[in-house]
Amino acid sequence: MTMEPPTPPSDASAVGLRPKSVGLGGDWIVSITNVAPTAATTLTFGALIGAAGLGAPLALIIAGASMLCCAVAYHRLNRWEASAAGPVRWVSHGLSPVIGFAVGIMVLMTALTSNIGNITLLGSTVLSLVAPSQESNKPLTFVVAVLVCAIVAAIAVRGVRATVKFQGWIVLCEYVIIGSLAVWGLITELTSHAAGITHPTWAWFTSTNAPGGFTGILAGAVIATFLLGGWDAPIYLGDEQNKPKDPGRSVLISITFCTLWVVMLFVCLEGLAPASAITAHASNVLPYLGGRLTGKWFVDLIALAVISSFATTTQSQIVDGSRMMFGMARERVLPKSLREVHPNWRTPIAGLIIMAVIPVVALALYLLSSSLQTTIIYIDSTGGLLFAGYYIVIALFSIWYYRSIVFRDLKEFLLGLVLPLVGAGVLSFVIFKSIPGTSGVVLVLAVCLFLVGIPLALLSKYITKAPFFWIKREQYHDDGTGEPVAPADAII
Repeated sequence: MTMEPPTPPSDASAVGLRPKSVGLGGDWIVSITNVAPTAATTLTFGALIGAAGLGAPLALIIAGASMLCCAVAYHRLNRWEASAAGPVRWVSHGLSPVIGFAVGIMVLMTALTSNIGNITLLGSTVLSLVAPSQESNKPLTFVVAVLVCAIVAAIAVRGVRATVKFQGWIVLCEYVIIGSLAVWGLITELTSHAAGITHPTWAWFTSTNAPGGFTGILAGAVIATFLLGGWDAPIYLGDEQNKPKDPGRSVLISITFCTLWVVMLFVCLEGLAPASAITAHASNVLPYLGGRLTGKWFVDLIALAVISSFATTTQSQIVDGSRMMFGMARERVLPKSLREVHPNWRTPIAGLIIMAVIPVVALALYLLSSSLQTTIIYIDSTGGLLFAGYYIVIALFSIWYYRSIVFRDLKEFLLGLVLPLVGAGVLSFVIFKSIPGTSGVVLVLAVCLFLVGIPLALLSKYITKAPFFWIKREQYHDDGTGEPVAPADAII
């Protein structure tokens, strides 16, 4: 007996997100603000130097190249369909609705865990600049973090255009400051003979200067993978594009840019101080290195750039999560309220509020209870593993979906098979290498968050009876039209 899919309910009054709100340039801004090279570099510079030494640029190139290979898969799949819930629809139509639902939950978990980390650092970082004596004031830390989060969320409510405009001006100022630091640092490395200054050499792109040789480089690549995660942000703006192909194009541009930018930062800055001094100042390494070049005024500018980077990446994660919720609710697998949009700005209000409130609640728990601080830190630490995890899933799925044509010619062989497979393979190896140095609690939590979408999908299928769960499987066939073909009898 064959189970028939339920009839889709009528929803003629449904209003979607505002189309033609963002183009390729806006996608690029959204992507690099989600990666947040300034904030991510500040957080990981010391750890990366500790692991890979002066060979950190090579570790960054390995991580960036593997993510670029995965981005090729995103680019190809986005050409198939651009949507707010792009990965959910890709995997659902090409493999299984249950797994597709689980991928969507994985994206949401990654955005939330990343923002929990951002928000727990935001308040104290702001206070360290404007009121250093109050940096340990917990109530004030909470108020400042909530205020910044409320501002960026309020801008996001007004739509992608307002968000991109805000982020664009922030990025311009931020990159001018950090670019100036990099140029100044490189000149100092090349010309200064002061104690502790190291002149850059091509050996920095080998394992020669890494503790433990290539083992140290691999350890650095683990950290670099977490540093560069988040470039997929434009994919979730698929409904709001001027051109549907732009998100896929932008992820290729953005991960390439972010990799080169961060490599440049390390080359220009890692020689300004001994590795021991850099690791000792790991919590505020960019301001520390700026202080070795000049006075407090420049250090404050660098701190302002770091704060700006935290603020915009917080906003970007809020936007991404709200679009994923909207896209899944449109499939009727999440509550109806998540697909309702503001009547004027056409933004998913409920999703934006949820994505903004949960990290704030986590911050309150973090500040109120010392016993919960470790738990929050564990949650934050899972973000990088989840990033790598769903990049691997999408890269492997792309190979599966285009399997009928990957041996057609050299181009398809490289783009459809080799590059995604290399990207997924390197990231899988990175995760494997990170296991010995990762807390067991973090690993268990990461696995649970990675897999929690499966039981949630089955629960949603039971409760909602949504037509989504009866999607027919599609396989790409090169029939001359470039469109996928869904066999009529392939009902999941």
